[in-house]
Parts: sequence; structure tokens; C-alpha cells
Amino acid sequence: MKEKSKLRNYWKHLLIIFCALVSGFLLSFLGFGLLWSGISWYIQLIMVLPFVLLSYAVYRWSKGAMGFCAFIALGAAPLGVLITRFSDTNDSHLMPVLVVLSWILGMLVGCYLGYLSQNTQMKSAKRVSVSR
Repeated sequence: MKEKSKLRNYWKHLLIIFCALVSGFLLSFLGFGLLWSGISWYIQLIMVLPFVLLSYAVYRWSKGAMGFCAFIALGAAPLGVLITRFSDTNDSHLMPVLVVLSWILGMLVGCYLGYLSQNTQMKSAKRVSVSR
């Protein structure tokens, strides 16, 4: 019975890692596509929101394992590095770097929000068990 549980947890962890990698790549691909279509750099910074939601979901799905959120960054890394090679209208690489840094900031914020929501959930569960 224990072996079956360990095997199930192993496959669940692999599924979380795979989903985080693929989702990170697809979000960066979406950001690259928006950039390629001519959306301004400032609108590109809105791509932080899907990264926040994705990292929050991965953090909650993995029951608070921060390491799984790093796989989102690994999935987004190939296109993130490619985007930083572009330059803006002033022949500067500042805006592409800021866009990629906003993705990373979004991942960190999502993990932090997941951490806060789990702590709140644990505290409320303790209050309910103590009051009974």
C-alpha cells in the first residue's frame, strides 16, 4: 500500500513539473507573439498577470513546494533569453529586459500569494479545531 502511494506521488510530481515547464513556455511564447505582432513594450508588462496566476496555481497544486515554481521559469527561459536580444526604438535593451524581469517578478508574487493563502487556510483550520 505504501509503495502504491509513493508511486502515485512520484507521478503527480512529474505531472506538476511537466505542466509548469509547458505552461511557462506557452506563456513566454504568447508574450513573444504579442511582441512580434507589434504590441508596445508597456502593454507587454501586462503579461505579468498570467505568470502570477500560473505560479499561484502551481504553488497551491504542489501543496507549498516552492521548487516547482522554478520550473515555470525554466520553461520561460529559452524565449525570455531570446526576447532580451531585441532592442527598442531607442536602440536600448532595457525594455526587453524589463519585460522578462516582470515575468520573473510575476512568478515570485504568485508563489508569495500562494504562501499567504496557505498560511491563512492553516490558521483558520487550527481555529476551527481549537474551538471544537
